[in-house]
Amino acid sequence: MIRLESESFAYDDGVPLLTGVSLAVQPGEYVVIAGASGSGKTTLARLLAGLVGADAGSTFRGSITLDGQAVRFRGLPTDPRIDPAAWSAAVAFVAQGAWAQLSMMSATVGEEIAFGPSNRGMAPERLRAAVDDVAAALKLTSLLDRDPRRLSGGQLQRTIIAAAVVQRPRILVLDEPFQGLDEGATADVAAALDALREGGTGVVVCEPMLPRSAPDMARVLALHDGHPVFDGLLVEARGAGLRRYGIGVAGDPPMPGTGAALGGSGDDAGYSGAPPGPTGFPSPGPERIAMTDVCFRHPEDRRTAGAPGDAPAPPGLSGVSLSVRAGEILAVRGANGSGKSTLLQHLNGLHRADSGTVVVGGVPILNQPTGTLATAVGYLFQDTDQQLFERTVLREVSYGPRAGGRPRVEALRRASDALETVGLGPAGEAHPYELGFVQRRLVALASIIATGPAVWALDEPTAGLDEPARTKLAALLALHARGGGAVVMATHDATFAEAVAHRTIWLEGGRIRPAPPAHGR
Repeated sequence: MIRLESESFAYDDGVPLLTGVSLAVQPGEYVVIAGASGSGKTTLARLLAGLVGADAGSTFRGSITLDGQAVRFRGLPTDPRIDPAAWSAAVAFVAQGAWAQLSMMSATVGEEIAFGPSNRGMAPERLRAAVDDVAAALKLTSLLDRDPRRLSGGQLQRTIIAAAVVQRPRILVLDEPFQGLDEGATADVAAALDALREGGTGVVVCEPMLPRSAPDMARVLALHDGHPVFDGLLVEARGAGLRRYGIGVAGDPPMPGTGAALGGSGDDAGYSGAPPGPTGFPSPGPERIAMTDVCFRHPEDRRTAGAPGDAPAPPGLSGVSLSVRAGEILAVRGANGSGKSTLLQHLNGLHRADSGTVVVGGVPILNQPTGTLATAVGYLFQDTDQQLFERTVLREVSYGPRAGGRPRVEALRRASDALETVGLGPAGEAHPYELGFVQRRLVALASIIATGPAVWALDEPTAGLDEPARTKLAALLALHARGGGAVVMATHDATFAEAVAHRTIWLEGGRIRPAPPAHGR
């Protein structure tokens, strides 16, 4: 149904990628493109989606064949141009970063899902039925009238996937579709993909690690530095030694012994590979965070509460109390929309409690400008791209210490040290958006390290990370805690939380609840 033959692909005359890559996807087939950051998997996904990059200065040599019609590229100005609208009618593409894919022309989730087929002239009755069906499959029915820009990260991810699934494409290409999804949502998306495959759609899923579960006879194309290193069945890939290429298995805990990778010496410098547990901080340090009976409702929910026909929106937080001490790593877990991000955003002043108190580092969070809290709380957004704005990586990372009053020379030194800590020392003069997804996430983390807050609030910090970066993050969290810092991370990554966090709290409907029996530690 679709075949890609890539001789090479280069961004702006850079190092060629995807040399000697051949991929064919048949009707109903499930193909996993696996690879660590920088392996070329996103580039391959974009080529399948018809985004050959000629208009942006990129050079592709090879061919793409769709439904028997081949389009050949020789890296010349006279190469053909693919019509994105016509191509996307057959090949739907869900890229990384759900926020960037919103049409920004839809007032509701239902309109966002309907946007593509509506523009292609689908009859209204058929369109309504199609939207209702996909919303039911992905548990979005209760959100159809919500503003998509006001959803949680996981809810938004499901909405973008629904907007692709509803088109019933012949090929569906998804770049890391499961990041930020809870277990239930992951199962719902997998079931929707299975239903598409039963109807003859070929599905291509890009992942940084091998999936733990996938359809029978799923096939894997593994990439490393732009070259294919494995092509075969998933069951064979798991025993093919792909960890030497940075390709682990989803659901495995972080690898031990990462201290040396962070400039230290062995396990004493970083994450040891064993769960820290209660012995991870032998004596409680001073209280870093105190939340007492915090209640909060999102402004848009206040405005719409009581509207005709609307069910009352649940509060963002309701009666939340917790304490986090120096040396502690706390995991906050719960389903998409349970209030995890809302809780974290109370720690740095992005949200202010309607009632109750929030105290960080002994200072009540009241009416201070959010920027003044950055030296006390470092916040990592779930969508990291929302917080990158400078023209070079070094300027980006030095912005925090400069805004906190550090002299320019000291701010640059702290930024350089932080970049070395996360393994991005040579990238200082690059533009942040010239880097890959994982590197951009590490830039945001380096910005926190350079600023030096005692409290780190991290929203889905492992989402989209490959195995080396995930392990590096575990080491960084352990180092920060051992230095007297505190970490609060919202995460769906169960094995990471179990390996790194000292304890876990569970949110449901904005309230702290007992852990579900199946997930209790």
